[in-house]
Amino acid sequence: MDSSMKQTNRCQIRMNSTRQIANLQWIKFANIYSKLLIRFSWSILSIGLLITAGLTACFCLLVEVRQFGQQDFFMPKGLTMTNARRIKMLFGNDTELRMHQQLNLYPGLDIIIKRKVTNNERSDNQTNMLDNRTVEEIKMLDQQLQSILITDTKNNVELNYSSLCTKMNYACIIDGNYVLSEKFRDHMIHLHPPKHGYYMDDSGANGVPGFMFGKNYGYADRAPPASDDSDYVDVEEEAQQHELENSSKIVSPTTERIIAYVPLFRLRYSLSSSTPEIRKLAIDWERKALSYLNGEYKSKLIDVFPSTSTAISDAISKTAHEEGIYITFMFLIFFVLLCIFLSIQGNSYTSVGYLPLCGIISICLSTGATFGLLSVFRIKIIEPMALLIFIVAIIDAMRCSIVCGEYHRIIIEHMDTSPDESPEIDIEKLLPSIITSTHPYFIVSTLIISFVYLLFSIFSPMSLTMPICLTLALYIFINYIVHSTFFTSCLVITLKRVSSRRHCLCCCRLPKDNYTKQNRKSKSLNVFRNQIYSLLKIDSMWKKLFASIFCLLLVVFIILSLWFGLSIDTSLFEDKYLPREFYSLRSHMQSQVDDFEMGPVIMFTIPEAIDYNNAYTQEAMRNLLEQCVSETRTNTFKLLWLTNENITYITTGRENLTFRITPFSKNDLIVSEGENFSTIQASRFYCQYKSIKGDREDIRTMNAMYTYAKQSLIPSIFPYSLLFPSYESLGQLRIDICVLILALILCCFIITFIAFISLKNSLLIVAHFLALSAGTLMCLYLFQNLTYNFVAGPWLYLVPILYVDTLIHVCYSRTDSKWKYNRVILSLLISAFVLYLFPIETYAFQIICCSIIYQSIICFVLINFILPSWFYLFQSNNNNNNNNNDDNNDNNSEDQIDTVVSPTMTIVVSNNSLKSGMEINNHIDESNININDPI
Repeated sequence: MDSSMKQTNRCQIRMNSTRQIANLQWIKFANIYSKLLIRFSWSILSIGLLITAGLTACFCLLVEVRQFGQQDFFMPKGLTMTNARRIKMLFGNDTELRMHQQLNLYPGLDIIIKRKVTNNERSDNQTNMLDNRTVEEIKMLDQQLQSILITDTKNNVELNYSSLCTKMNYACIIDGNYVLSEKFRDHMIHLHPPKHGYYMDDSGANGVPGFMFGKNYGYADRAPPASDDSDYVDVEEEAQQHELENSSKIVSPTTERIIAYVPLFRLRYSLSSSTPEIRKLAIDWERKALSYLNGEYKSKLIDVFPSTSTAISDAISKTAHEEGIYITFMFLIFFVLLCIFLSIQGNSYTSVGYLPLCGIISICLSTGATFGLLSVFRIKIIEPMALLIFIVAIIDAMRCSIVCGEYHRIIIEHMDTSPDESPEIDIEKLLPSIITSTHPYFIVSTLIISFVYLLFSIFSPMSLTMPICLTLALYIFINYIVHSTFFTSCLVITLKRVSSRRHCLCCCRLPKDNYTKQNRKSKSLNVFRNQIYSLLKIDSMWKKLFASIFCLLLVVFIILSLWFGLSIDTSLFEDKYLPREFYSLRSHMQSQVDDFEMGPVIMFTIPEAIDYNNAYTQEAMRNLLEQCVSETRTNTFKLLWLTNENITYITTGRENLTFRITPFSKNDLIVSEGENFSTIQASRFYCQYKSIKGDREDIRTMNAMYTYAKQSLIPSIFPYSLLFPSYESLGQLRIDICVLILALILCCFIITFIAFISLKNSLLIVAHFLALSAGTLMCLYLFQNLTYNFVAGPWLYLVPILYVDTLIHVCYSRTDSKWKYNRVILSLLISAFVLYLFPIETYAFQIICCSIIYQSIICFVLINFILPSWFYLFQSNNNNNNNNNDDNNDNNSEDQIDTVVSPTMTIVVSNNSLKSGMEINNHIDESNININDPI
């Protein structure tokens, strides 16, 4: 037992020795750096100001902003986008009916039409769209839409829908335009279900009931009309005819099933995107049509709920740009409060003066330098990069507050040693002490953030992470450089002002007795404060009990946070993303959920020639469709070209290939013609999603499609859907956030341990960082119903690093006063609560505001209650161990752990009795406040 204890003590002695060496290196760095700053403070400030101002000017002159959209989250090297490129090479861009588009969401105008109800009581008669007046109103609406004109400024011509539409057989594609045809009007009162699953007339007007009428249309059994020349066959006709032929009884006339109730109509005007110019004009037309329907169009019979390919992104962007002023106002309040809190500490002699303003200027300069550097290298800026400014501004504000806090701590310690005379401060001793107590932690946190986000930008497959993470790594590095040059030079100038006894806000000298008066006031305040502390003093047993309870609560909090954090789902679209003012767009999206079971199709593509006459191949194709429709998030839609095509006729027929393939399958087969035999080089067939939620069940369905295709006997077959890139990115986003937090935890542990050689402090940082990050996600999930989505995604990448500096510094400094942290947290909380009072409707801003509030509250609790509890328990344990060692090992002094002595700071006091100055040696036990805390 004694030998093992001796071995443990020897290991601790070696670690203490290594720790002392590391500490001496930091002190050496601080001494060299402080001498450089003191000698060249104005030169460093001027050069730094000149360089950063020049880069800021480059940013203003050369900045290029590109549009940001959902596509920035896609994974260009992922499986889904690879399959999309393969499909494009085989089949080209799809121009078939828009409801069956596979590769892209083309421009178009999608309209859901319902009858206007005048009272709150709804009945089938009031909402049924099978009415002549309603159909006529819709035809008039169609005419008005097709007459909307936009101007092509390049060619100086006006274009309408017919000039910009997607065409098939020389006619514009309007999904659901069967409701506009004369044939529909003639058969509307006695409308049969379609024979082949869709309607079509001689002019090419078409429509699928599930798309045109929604999922809630109703049937009725009615007697057939006297003469019915409909082209559609009743589904029960053959069975009833068979019963009539085999019955000798006279029966009454049979009834037939018809569609008697339709709650809505839906039309989709497809627009061309054959060239970038045409696509731009098509988007201009759909925006103008949307504006017309939401503003000018009025009807007494119908309500119109339109949407376009850009409607959601336009609505979110428009509101975000309008409400961006609120975020700016929040940070203005934050900086004002922070300046006030920084300035009120101290007095006219010891206050930091204009140093808070210098901190704000430092943030502005580092921002301009970072984005100016990007502009010099012609890197385009995207809108989410603005979030980096908020994050880095908060981080730098905390660093400025910590520097000011350490400055005041050292000044107050010096005041206590100079009760009667105004002190003369030796800046060459004071500045290294400030740098030693601040910059090592800033360097470590800068390395952690830069390293993690640099690696993340390289290894994350998402497109967004490259510009965001690289910019953040560069930004945080430049911010530290500007802080350590410009801001620290301002600190040196402030120290020179204090040493020359000048007023904190002006250049006038203070009287020699000013310090004595201020010191008496501060002493009276200290006496009053000590009396309050003595009243609040708690017995050590109770204090240890409370500390243990707090530490136990932290463990429980971490477990719960991880549980709820891992329960956060994904989502592609939710109603809360849209501001309330966009009522018609919200109604359109809600109607898609309530009234339809039609999402985008899932396409199975066979990219190579196989034997389609083989019975096993055909059975495998049908089995894939059966597996697809059996999923919970797919409907019963199946489209297999084998049903309509004759393979032998396609491969051996002598007629032109156009006539050998029916119109139903012409876009689903790639056939190469030979002299005597044609080969089907590629084909595809479909099933269909019934929702566009984008939750984990939808992502699981996507993964199931990949599994079914991999298990199929058909070689090289793969699935694809329009939503697969989004679902793949949502799944990756969820993984990325978890991996990012884990990477930050590992990097925090490794770098802090290497820099300061303290296992205990590194573990404390890791545990509290995990509690902070996971706790924030848990609060957002419980109170804001957070999901991983493309709206809040960019912010979720950044928010974990908000208080990294704070946790690292508080774990190693262990000072009693937490004001240097609390004033930043309180300023941020107040400004966030003020923002919360505004009617913010931008979902991303709501998440930003709430996440700042939750994370600030959690951080406040951690640094003021939880961490002091750990420190108290560690100190009590060390004291007990030291007492036991003193009792049992008085003669074994070589096995004891030596405490590391903190750096000596010399302050010269103008006292005749101390001609050579006064040397203050602070021998501080490591278990209390030393940065090199022993294990």
